[in-house]
Amino acid sequence: MIMHYTIITEPHEKGGFTARCVEIPGATGFGNTQGEALARIREAIEVVREAQNAELHKTIAAVHSEIIKIEVADSA
Repeated sequence: MIMHYTIITEPHEKGGFTARCVEIPGATGFGNTQGEALARIREAIEVVREAQNAELHKTIAAVHSEIIKIEVADSA
């Protein structure tokens, strides 16, 4: 599945570029060129998504479900 993210790039005060993802706070990429910054933010997003998926699978595996049938008397 292809996901789309909004990336903001800005020149860095010490040279190069910073890229940040609007949808994933804290995901940033730095590079000497805008292209490098975009490549690094792409990597950062992949790392975050992998961690989120692993956490989701861990949570799902930890949930123990049980199906129980009960009887309820008819009030009529």
